[in-house]
Parts: sequence; C-alpha cells; structure tokens
Amino acid sequence: MKLFNNVLVVTSLFLSASAFAHVGLSSSMPANGAMLSQAPTTLELTFTAPVRLVKLTMQDEKQQSVPLTLPSSAASQAEFSFALPALNAANYTVNWMIMGDDGHKMKGNMSFMLHNSGMNTRSATPMTMEHETSEHTAHQ
Repeated sequence: MKLFNNVLVVTSLFLSASAFAHVGLSSSMPANGAMLSQAPTTLELTFTAPVRLVKLTMQDEKQQSVPLTLPSSAASQAEFSFALPALNAANYTVNWMIMGDDGHKMKGNMSFMLHNSGMNTRSATPMTMEHETSEHTAHQ
C-alpha cells in the first residue's frame, strides 16, 4: 500500500508539472507569421491558461523598440491587449515571458510583417504564412 501511495504521489506531481509546462501562446492578433497591408492598432496575446505576464518587448528588424505598457495588475489572466503606436512598414518580433502561479517561468516569441503601413487602421486583415516561427523555452 505504501508503494502504491508513493507511485500515486509521484505520478500526480509529474502530471501537474507537465500540464503547466505546456502552457503557451494559443493565439495572437496579429497572428504569428502574418503579413499585413495595414497597421494594427492593438496587439492581443492569448495564452492556453491564466498566467502572469512578466516581460513583453516588441522590436522591428533594426532592433528599435516599440513602446508597450505591461498591465499593472499582478493577477493571472489568459488574455492581454495592448494599444500600439503608429507602425512603419517592417518586420516585428514580440518577445514575452510568463509566469504561472507556481513561479514557473516560460518565454517565447511571435512575429509579423507590415507592408506599406501608413496610419493605424482597425481593418487590418492578416494572412498567415505557411511556417510559424514561434519559440517556446521552458524553465527560463
């Protein structure tokens, strides 16, 4: 019976750690790999479970930062939305770091391309590319 209890405890710990290890970005707007003809006005990130967004950066291909403000709330949530300034035609990369309730940190990124942007509009229509470039690194 003691062996059974030990196996049960180890299995449940493994399964709970594995469940969080797979939390990541489930969707974004613009979509990962999107090629846009009009500039988006917001950046939306949706994760597969509630997380705390620890770090978020956005840069163009010249490594110039786009200002983004992290939420002031420390509460975990699954969806985040950020207003974007006017964007120029460029390739953009968004890097994020999240933390679960257990303190486990993970990071990843997504990217999109903006052609002939002009002013921000709300009618941006993404077209996704065949290959996604998202990275997921656990235990960072």
